[in-house]
Amino acid sequence: MTTASEPAAPPTHPAGLPDPVAPIAPDAVSSGARMLFAALLAFGLLLVVGAFLDAKQFYHSYLFGYTLALDIALGALFWVLIHHVADAGWSVGLRRVFENMSRALVPLAVLFVPVLAGLFSGHLHKWYEFVHGDKPTGHLEHIWHVKHMYFSTPFVLARVALYFAVWIGYSVLMRNWSIRQDTEGGIALTKRMQWWAPSGVALLGITATFFAFDFLMSLQYTWFSTIFGVYFWAGGLRGSLSLCVLLVLGLRAAGYLRNTITMEHMHDVGKLMFGLTVFWTYIALSQYFLIWYGNVPEETQFYLLRRNGAWYPMSVLLPILYFVVPFFVLLPRAHKRSPKWLAFAAAWILVMHAYDLYWQIMPVLHNETVHLHWLDFAAPVFMLGVVCASAAYGFVSYPLIPVRDARLNETIGYENETP
Repeated sequence: MTTASEPAAPPTHPAGLPDPVAPIAPDAVSSGARMLFAALLAFGLLLVVGAFLDAKQFYHSYLFGYTLALDIALGALFWVLIHHVADAGWSVGLRRVFENMSRALVPLAVLFVPVLAGLFSGHLHKWYEFVHGDKPTGHLEHIWHVKHMYFSTPFVLARVALYFAVWIGYSVLMRNWSIRQDTEGGIALTKRMQWWAPSGVALLGITATFFAFDFLMSLQYTWFSTIFGVYFWAGGLRGSLSLCVLLVLGLRAAGYLRNTITMEHMHDVGKLMFGLTVFWTYIALSQYFLIWYGNVPEETQFYLLRRNGAWYPMSVLLPILYFVVPFFVLLPRAHKRSPKWLAFAAAWILVMHAYDLYWQIMPVLHNETVHLHWLDFAAPVFMLGVVCASAAYGFVSYPLIPVRDARLNETIGYENETP
């Protein structure tokens, strides 16, 4: 028996659920977990070695890998919040997957320290050089004066602290309330999450946009685009959906949640991936065509830099690989209901999201042409490993779905409308 001060543990196989939903037993994933943490340690050591061998390359590669992981973790937090804003029923089972992915925001806050170290030591390796460089003359003087104040040390640190306070605060609150509901049940915690979620979406959008301005757009500090934050957002939302698909399909392949999170749910996730594929393309083309039509040097410099050497074919291939391929893969209804096709689409989008971020960041370092470096592979693998390890920790610590959510019955046996 439990006392009044000891809430009952969540059931491992609640009435009405077609699958056991208890946390995955640690011994069931022990070998895989050991391999994952060994790989993380190995790639982490590679990054440390790279920092000593070539600081300039390290900081750019590290920013590339870090932004990829952060974008996906922020996208996962968005899906948690928007689930509560919409008061959705079909996605209750998927919510815990996104909650576990958003756990990565805590270790990513710690892993942001090298980015700050690179920013404030940029005079040594010409990274964010305008923060430390001499004041230019001519038409650049005013831009330097304004942005030099914007990147003053106290203001940068205050903004970064605010960003992570918002992200970690909302992710921890939503996850803790969700886990409490597993033992307490009832609708009170659902209402609390629904009350807080709209402000979370607004603050998340603002802070993520300014993060993109601060640490991506400012790599070329005389360039600006008011739509760049939305561009950053669109990639993260697609990437987080894609990683969710791969995690769910992996759980199903291992024998978990096969009758709880079904291909009916995956079908809807595939629809969202398809819609965001079109949305990303709309934002990317809107940015490009407005800059092309305006033909203002301060704006065109971004695309002119990416016309040099092998960057030009990469620029041409980007819309083909990131839009055309996933568009036609996800277009047929049958593909969105096929684990193999959906897994291919999700993996493809993740790789292309990395391609897109590489295309955004690396031309600033290698102006003349593409120059692949082993750090360009070590950094994203390590950072994505952090996200996956964070999610795995959630899967072995708490029930795989919110077992006492008031709307759980709506996700059990959920079916799409027939065409």
